[in-house]
Amino acid sequence: MKLVIAEKPSVARDIANVLGAKQKKNGYLEGNGYQVSWCIGHLVQLADPECYDERLKRWSMDTLPIMPEVFRHEVLPSTKSQFQIVQSLIGKSSEIICATDAGREGQLIFEYVLHLSTPPKDCKIQRLWISSMTDEAIRDGFASLKDNAQYQRLYQSARCRSEADWLVGINFTRLFTIRYGTKLTVGRVQTPTLALIVERQQAIDNFQAAPYYQLQGIFGTLRALWHRGNVNRIDEKPQAEKLQRELTGMNGTVTKLDTARKTEDRPLLFDLTELQREANRRFGYTAQETLSIAQSLYEKHKLITYPRTDSRYLTTDMKAQIPQLLKKIASVYPESVPFIQKIASKKLPLDKRIINDSKVSDHHAIIVTNSIHQYQPQKLTLRENNVLKLVMIRMIVALSDKKVYDETKLEITMDNQKDIFKATGRMIVDEGWTQVEQVLTGRTGAANTQQADEQKDDKDEDYQQIFTDIALNQRVHLDKVNIIEKKTTPPKPYTEATLLTAMEKASREIDDKDLKESMKGKGLGTPATRAAIIEKLINVGYVERKKKNLHPTQQGTMFISLVPESIRQVEMTAQWELELQEICDGKGNPEQFMQDIRRYVAQTVSENNTSDTVQAVSRKGTLRRVVGKCPKCGQNVIESDKSFYCDGFRMEHKCNFSLWKSNKYLQARGVTLTAELAQELLANGKMQVNNLTSKAGNSYNAIFYMEPGEQYVNFRMEFAPRQNTPQGNPTNPLNAGQIPNNQERDKR
Repeated sequence: MKLVIAEKPSVARDIANVLGAKQKKNGYLEGNGYQVSWCIGHLVQLADPECYDERLKRWSMDTLPIMPEVFRHEVLPSTKSQFQIVQSLIGKSSEIICATDAGREGQLIFEYVLHLSTPPKDCKIQRLWISSMTDEAIRDGFASLKDNAQYQRLYQSARCRSEADWLVGINFTRLFTIRYGTKLTVGRVQTPTLALIVERQQAIDNFQAAPYYQLQGIFGTLRALWHRGNVNRIDEKPQAEKLQRELTGMNGTVTKLDTARKTEDRPLLFDLTELQREANRRFGYTAQETLSIAQSLYEKHKLITYPRTDSRYLTTDMKAQIPQLLKKIASVYPESVPFIQKIASKKLPLDKRIINDSKVSDHHAIIVTNSIHQYQPQKLTLRENNVLKLVMIRMIVALSDKKVYDETKLEITMDNQKDIFKATGRMIVDEGWTQVEQVLTGRTGAANTQQADEQKDDKDEDYQQIFTDIALNQRVHLDKVNIIEKKTTPPKPYTEATLLTAMEKASREIDDKDLKESMKGKGLGTPATRAAIIEKLINVGYVERKKKNLHPTQQGTMFISLVPESIRQVEMTAQWELELQEICDGKGNPEQFMQDIRRYVAQTVSENNTSDTVQAVSRKGTLRRVVGKCPKCGQNVIESDKSFYCDGFRMEHKCNFSLWKSNKYLQARGVTLTAELAQELLANGKMQVNNLTSKAGNSYNAIFYMEPGEQYVNFRMEFAPRQNTPQGNPTNPLNAGQIPNNQERDKR
């Protein structure tokens, strides 16, 4: 019997239907010589630390770093029953076909299940690799199954990613949680991504608008901007006014009048990241929402190809499909007909912006499938319709004509030979793809500006005008000079669209030129993981959405200020992503990669594993002083407004240790518990206070002993030698009656 293992039940049902395995069993489908089962996503994960040693369940500095020599795996409790079914089927199969998602993580899901199972000795293991879930694609895929061994490099890359994330996440989360007294979640990709958001917000908060001035010259109907050398801005208004007076009425000569025909190339096809960006710009969908919608269009409706791709190109063998796909789009999308007819009337522009084998690794760009002619809008949700139309429109736009325009650059040199006025004019010859996009998306010309606005800075304004009745070397008169007052503008907060771009192009944040070049095209995370990273940052409370914008919370900002630069910097994480890809390509060494990760984790723990922590983070995200270790559980004791309390109250054991600043027993003897006294008390179990005054008015020194009870802290006192007498053992012990520190605990 042949066993097919899919990633999800819905995919398993589609495959089973094509294979004729229609008999329902418990956890699988059977028929025609096949058993088809599924994983429900991840069935197996890397084991938690306590699976290696029960003592690791307790978070403690002395257990770090946690470095398993060999990683163990465990079955997720929620999917244990399904795993047992799959495991049993594996043990009885003559052939196993991996049909999980055709990508790095899909391969990992399958290999982890196989790792905890025992296939028969002569069992053949094959791989189904498809980019579409149509019946035709499934049949073609089963007709050309590959040996699963061909995908071991993909698995090794995924394994390294998984184990590296475990080492970094487990060790650093424990390290900084213990050190700062609050849960601080550290992630290999998550933390540098948060750093981008925090740094952007800090740039916005620290920005101070500065006024500046530009001069606009009026030459009849012509408008142009003032320049002197490379300068076209004036910082002080009096200086601008002085120039205005000097230049008004002056003559000049047209010394440059150059016209060049230019083109604006059509956009590339969608990969997942670009689709997420566009859906965010157009509809405000989050990256995770777009991924879920695209996955539904791929798996459930079978209308688009595999969405978790990082390529924006197609392969040579797909050339013949494209005309047919366009015809099918036209049959279900009437608005597209005139544009598709125009494309069909010419030779298809299947150049390297469309067909490029060298830029397709696992999967090609996202396009519609052969099933698109079956598209019925009423059977899809509004969001599914919106995303599907984006894919169809992008295919049409990517195959449309270039935009063509004539650009004229003009310069007028004033008679003083110091000042020049410049202007740029543009005349559209053929709107090309821009017209297609505007009509099909319902956007007009300047309305399609959000992306441009996000990228715009304080560059000089170009005056878009058509130059008529003007010639080279023509003499002109400066009729008027207008002073234009402007202000510098702060950077814009990240949207999900712009954050995805920043993650994708993280190499731009790298200072080292050689590393920057080697990292070109690589970034933080992968198209398949970036949405989950953004959602994780929001779910742990480090980032919040405000409309379309992403802002760091106080907790997120504080977190970035506490962790070392090496953890939050882009360079290291981006380098790791590059190395993971090299492992995928057969150019990298997985064991060397993991050795480097282990070395880095050990070094970071060593540098930050300190017991002399002087501050902790409160739940409100503010820094609190750490005065010592709890005598009951060993966690940090933190100063609050009213007390010194054990941060172990947050932990599973709920430690109740606290020392009140206004302790009744101590106050009755004239003692207010300060941070310095608390430190002494926690370090030694006792503290000495000098120059106290008795009821009789006599001065004395005392030693106070702390005796932590089950619920309360008790104190007793002994007289200490006066400073002007020889030091020795305390005399005249006084029974203090052990008055309990039984005030109500400060609620935090």
